[in-house]
Amino acid sequence: MATDAQTVVRTTEAAWTAREPAKMIAALQECDRVLQALPAEQLVGEGEAKAPNPADPLAKERALLWYWRGRLLVMADKPEAVVQGLHSLDQAIARLRLFAGDAQMEEALAVAWMSRGSGLFRLQSRDAMAEAVRCYEQAIQALERVPAGVRDAALGASWMNRGVGLMHLDHVKDTPEQTTARLTESVQSFERAIALLEPLAASQPASLHNLASTWSNLGMVRSRLQDAAGAVEAQRKAVELFRPLVAKSEDAGETFELAARLFNLGQACGAAGDAEGALAAGRESLAVAGSVKTDDPQALELTLRTRHALCVVLGGQLAAGRAQAGDPQRAGRLEEAGDLVEDGLAELRARGAVPEGVMMAGTRLYEFGAWLYRTQQPQFLAEFLLEHLGVDATRAKIALAAAQAARQAFAQRSFTETTHGDMERVLEILQELGQVEARAKELGAA
Repeated sequence: MATDAQTVVRTTEAAWTAREPAKMIAALQECDRVLQALPAEQLVGEGEAKAPNPADPLAKERALLWYWRGRLLVMADKPEAVVQGLHSLDQAIARLRLFAGDAQMEEALAVAWMSRGSGLFRLQSRDAMAEAVRCYEQAIQALERVPAGVRDAALGASWMNRGVGLMHLDHVKDTPEQTTARLTESVQSFERAIALLEPLAASQPASLHNLASTWSNLGMVRSRLQDAAGAVEAQRKAVELFRPLVAKSEDAGETFELAARLFNLGQACGAAGDAEGALAAGRESLAVAGSVKTDDPQALELTLRTRHALCVVLGGQLAAGRAQAGDPQRAGRLEEAGDLVEDGLAELRARGAVPEGVMMAGTRLYEFGAWLYRTQQPQFLAEFLLEHLGVDATRAKIALAAAQAARQAFAQRSFTETTHGDMERVLEILQELGQVEARAKELGAA
């Protein structure tokens, strides 16, 4: 029985390394089979359960089977599977603790704590997030008992995960001082992670990936702490570190991760007042995302959000140019903004049914388009609003408000010097706006 368990542990570890879904499912089934075949024992957390029996000759095999079962399950998309994985990791942790002084088992204990934290993080509740931070702290404590060098990659990942958990540990009742203190602690965790991961990044792709992620998360925390320059520095570092990973990989997920890093850089540049830097990063983000064909809704949401971010910068430049009575680049900015909106909404419409987050990103883009055409090219406003209105009630409200605002602007215009031809075109536009208003009201816009 011990030999069978050891064989399953080895094949499960190989399946985990390969990351092939079929192999991982088969490995999970094998873990279940062997655990059920082992002599019965009372599980941790069930009734009056005591700690595992340290004299159990199969304690190590049980620990590793529960460990791998838990790691596989917490990766699942369904919350109930994640909860099962957390239960399995609880069994693993209780048994791995029996092997204090065994460097391999101590490292497995740390990874079990990290996996437990990752599973809790996926559940998204504040209580789960707080418990996840505690798990990462337990992982750090376990790894500090492992010899230096062996532990550094995992220890750096643990500090990174702790920082991410603290960054997301928001609560409506937190005072500004509490939030600042928590974010400052998050920064310190990221800095510890960077110190550990930087020496490993040149030789370990996984550590390079974690280092890039740490810099990106550090940039987001710095943004929340109103450190605009520091945020740009961190996001730029994240992009620079991530480029070689994508260059060596054909994985679509990593390509879109680079696009996400560029999006974050653009956001940081915009917040720092660097419009050209924001535009450059956003344009590259779209180009990188567009280089890979995928039906992933998250990828579509990223491109829609990037388009909107670019539009906001371009819109600000258009508004500033009008206020200053002149913008030599107005035509180019206007054309780019219009293309960003039109192409994004056309792609969204072609997808059909999409998750709520994607639809919200499209709505924001539609709202910007309504502003753009109303303020810059009102003669095309009605056409835009109707083309992309669909049957969405939220867009109907946006369309109704835009049409009414445009109608009011025309009513306030002085027509003393308006030619007959101009007047006819204005009347046509007003008639088209009336069609928009009628259609929006049909869809329930108040």
